[in-house]
Amino acid sequence: MHAFMPDFHWLRPQYLYWLLIALPVMASLLYLSYTQRRAARRAWGEEELIERFTQPINPGRELVRGALCLTAVALTVIAAAGPSLSVAPQVVQEGSMHLIAVVDVSPSMAAEDYRAVMPPQEVTDGKGQVIKTIPADRVVGPYGMRLDMAKYVIRRQIMPTLERNKIGIVNYTGQGFIQADLTDDYTALNWIMARRMGINQAPGGGSDYAEGLKTALQMFREEKPNRLQKVILLFTDGGFTGQQSELNQVLSDIRQAGIRIIVVGVGASNAVPIPKYSSGGQVVGYMEEDGKTVQTAIDEAALQTLVLQTGGQYIRLDPAAPPDVKIQWAGSFGNTKTELHEDPAFQYPLGAALAVMSILVGVGFSRLKGKP
Repeated sequence: MHAFMPDFHWLRPQYLYWLLIALPVMASLLYLSYTQRRAARRAWGEEELIERFTQPINPGRELVRGALCLTAVALTVIAAAGPSLSVAPQVVQEGSMHLIAVVDVSPSMAAEDYRAVMPPQEVTDGKGQVIKTIPADRVVGPYGMRLDMAKYVIRRQIMPTLERNKIGIVNYTGQGFIQADLTDDYTALNWIMARRMGINQAPGGGSDYAEGLKTALQMFREEKPNRLQKVILLFTDGGFTGQQSELNQVLSDIRQAGIRIIVVGVGASNAVPIPKYSSGGQVVGYMEEDGKTVQTAIDEAALQTLVLQTGGQYIRLDPAAPPDVKIQWAGSFGNTKTELHEDPAFQYPLGAALAVMSILVGVGFSRLKGKP
């Protein structure tokens, strides 16, 4: 068996072309500086007299100085090109499924059915460290929305269950929008849900989960062929403004593709208004339509019909009790995959460039101290 030999390569090889531009330009500027300083000394008067009171211009020293400058520039460009080594392949554990969460972000998902059962709001220092928590009933501004609960379930209950499996996120209103491609980088997913996933963060209007399901199906179709189990987790309060024929077609396509669907129903059974907030986080009224306050509740009948059509599973997130979403059948993690790990080497030429510049600066200061 042959030992693994590290593979040296460039992450950004196109940057090396800058050597053909930067080095000649820098050399020309250094030579121009040298000739101008020589011309200036001659213009001031007798060069022998001037050199009695100033440091003479030594061609040899200037040549060494120019070579060091060019070396520093070349090393900086080489560091920017990203020299890298691929270290020995490592066999790591891999998940057995891919899951896409399809989440309704229409205005009805702003109803705060879950404020009473939400955990305290965490306040971080910007680096992920929690510095304090605020009880849900004291949080200023929107909190405990149906969308908040969907994100909480994904982050706190789905992700820990599906460790090492890839998860993607699709938002929808009138159209589907890929909020996050399939990834096992849960840190990035958490950041996206916290910073980029909000009400109306999808094109169109209304609430058409057929479009969200179409987008998820297309994401699965664009994957390389594999034997992983594919799952769509649909978070919705049951509102549907799309075409029934379109929904029937996409559900048929999903069944034919062997994709499993879990429908997660969010929202209270009793109709509630959708609050509107001021910039200071105070409730200033409720959403209205045609001069009347909009009331919204979960449409359980529509969701039960959807489950019958999909042959899938239904999970109800009851606002009267803390949610407990478990995906027991996704606990198989027996697969493995081989990963090549990159060992960046840019720090070596960059460090050498800094050392050369330090030498140039040190020589400059020593010449200043040596002036008469």
